[in-house]
Amino acid sequence: MKAKLEVVPHKVDSSIHAFYYTENYFDAPWHYHDEMELTYITQSSGVRYVGNSIENFQPGDMVLTGSRLPHSWKNAQNYTSGAASIYIQWKSEALAAVFNNVKEFHNVKTLLQKSNSGMFFYPSKKIHMLGNKLMGLPALSGVHRLMSFFEILIQLSEITDYKLLSEPGNHFYRYRETDNRIKDIFAHIDKNFGSKITVDDMAEVTFMTKSSFCKYFKNYFHKTFTEYLNEYRVHNVCRELQDTLNPISQIALESGYDNMSYFHRQFRKVTSLTPAAYRDKYNRGLI
Repeated sequence: MKAKLEVVPHKVDSSIHAFYYTENYFDAPWHYHDEMELTYITQSSGVRYVGNSIENFQPGDMVLTGSRLPHSWKNAQNYTSGAASIYIQWKSEALAAVFNNVKEFHNVKTLLQKSNSGMFFYPSKKIHMLGNKLMGLPALSGVHRLMSFFEILIQLSEITDYKLLSEPGNHFYRYRETDNRIKDIFAHIDKNFGSKITVDDMAEVTFMTKSSFCKYFKNYFHKTFTEYLNEYRVHNVCRELQDTLNPISQIALESGYDNMSYFHRQFRKVTSLTPAAYRDKYNRGLI
């Protein structure tokens, strides 16, 4: 597929661009852009895609994505409870001279290099404080916005409680305008994950042979389709465990698992917890 190229409108007199997003839900497609991006979620939950990573997101999440790294935040179907975030975008070359040549910015330079894989910063008091600082950037202008942004990057570069989300590499950028396969794959999974989905189904959706589809998917995402589908389903289960009191067996069945033994193995593989332990930790504020 070609992930959709987003052309970001910029003011000519600004090196960084700060935006509020407030809607009923997140509706951006899987997309990429030349700009680097720092996003802080203030409202909504769902599934976050960054490169070949697929994970849940929730309020308080902060993610740094490098230039041209595909990403998307998606809510569950029929979600209309509100979505809000603050995100900052900038072209790396615009600030490269500062970060590359000023020794005091060495840690920031390293931080931005890591962003090529996407970086998730675990929620903490410091991340919450930096999120509040991000919320104040749109109201600033000129050098005041720039200096406040530099301070945020400096403090982010000192945080060690983070993880890289995706594998770096140019294989995410080899798109063709006429190739919509990944979009069709995502759409089919979003619509049908609660039912049985086979590799044969996906081969038909993408107009490929079964073996060609498996090779294509593995080459693109560096994981098998079955692994990806299980991650998607497990993250949907996690969201339901957080948002409802429904029995685990019901949630599993509605997420496409009709074999509870297999479901428990896959859930533990993705989260390192049992479903009951996950719900308990969430209810105690430990997740």
